[in-house]
Amino acid sequence: MRDDDDSLIGRTIRSNLFIEKKLGEGGMGCVYLAHNIEIPDRKYAVKVLRPELTRDPSFTQRFYEEACHQAELDHPNIVRMLDYFHIDDDYFLILEYVDGQALSDLVDSKGGRGLPEKQALSIIVGVLAGLDFAHQRAIVHRDVKSSNVLVDQEGRARLTDFGIAMRAAGLARTPEGRVIGTPEYMSPEQLRDSGAIDHRSDVYSAGVILFEMLAGKLPFQGESFQTVQAQQLTSPVPDPRAANPKIRRRVADMVKRALQKSPVDRYQGCRQFIRAIEAYQRRGIWKYYMVAASVLVAAGIYAGLSMIRDIPLINDAVRTTSHDFNLFCREQQNVVNNTRFKRIADAEGLSGTSDLFAKRIGASVATMDASVTEYRSVIRHMTKFNAWTLARVLKQTDPEPSTAAVRPVLQADYNRFAAHGELPTRDSMLAHCGPLGWVTQ
Repeated sequence: MRDDDDSLIGRTIRSNLFIEKKLGEGGMGCVYLAHNIEIPDRKYAVKVLRPELTRDPSFTQRFYEEACHQAELDHPNIVRMLDYFHIDDDYFLILEYVDGQALSDLVDSKGGRGLPEKQALSIIVGVLAGLDFAHQRAIVHRDVKSSNVLVDQEGRARLTDFGIAMRAAGLARTPEGRVIGTPEYMSPEQLRDSGAIDHRSDVYSAGVILFEMLAGKLPFQGESFQTVQAQQLTSPVPDPRAANPKIRRRVADMVKRALQKSPVDRYQGCRQFIRAIEAYQRRGIWKYYMVAASVLVAAGIYAGLSMIRDIPLINDAVRTTSHDFNLFCREQQNVVNNTRFKRIADAEGLSGTSDLFAKRIGASVATMDASVTEYRSVIRHMTKFNAWTLARVLKQTDPEPSTAAVRPVLQADYNRFAAHGELPTRDSMLAHCGPLGWVTQ
């Protein structure tokens, strides 16, 4: 159907998709602009996979399995896949068309000066929200980079290119044995090809994007894949303030946490990263509270100071603990699933596959341990809040279902610690995962 002269342009596929022009080309295929001939104003991005990826006889089945899975990703910050099919030897992905520009082009347009903080944080929160939605459905992007983020006319970030072609083709390395990917954005565990890749790898890549937006440059750069790989694996985490002194220290600290070499030392999920950004952005609200508190102090109402001061901090604590609890339960569910898959691999004598599932189980257990530690730490800290204010905040109706479900558990754990000094344990948290809707055995 296609040749070197791009004969696809000007043709109609599937009886109603007219191919207008080529939008771009990447390692996995070409992207074209198309419109519906019955509804001309309706435009689409059509991705055609490279023929060399599709020659494996088992590709078709894997293609449809991956495409079906990713078509479920219906989220405001993800470019939606609308259809997928193949005609003869050509494999097509029909995607929502986004009228905007790639984030990489937006950053380049600033000439190395970086984006304004407000704009950069707004974009990265959108990226993280889209990733979190995918992670909750056990989909790890693995190729998060600024060229795979589109910014539409309203400034909203839209994630694209979830690596369906690479996964369907079963690719992880080039014929020369090099790990496939863009090294500047890849996590250390990806570059080591450890097999224990989970959602925290995407957290790392999102940290690279935030660094790039704020500093106007990438944290690690080099003339070759091997040079960048060596920096990613061995060089200290850079401070974005060295490239742009105008970056606030608290923002720089968030970037550096996301870029930690070990997944355990990063934000343990995109939702936790978002919470950190939101807490920082609420600093203006915090100043408002302190002004109000100073008025109360001047009037002699000293108790009002701690009550007003604690409200935003308690809300942050509730969000953090709720995230930690849900992350703990989600990883336990992953342990259950991967343990089952490992048993099947063991029974069939697939030692390599068994080792892969063992690594995934280990990564999930490490995440669970980190979640327990942070959950216990926040409960300890909550004893410093005004008790009356804490009780009132915990009783408030929470609009977010995942947070609302954890509130009663959090309150019970806090009450137990305040009264008896008993902190929740791994087992006590695990006992609540089932009632919260997670599969734990």
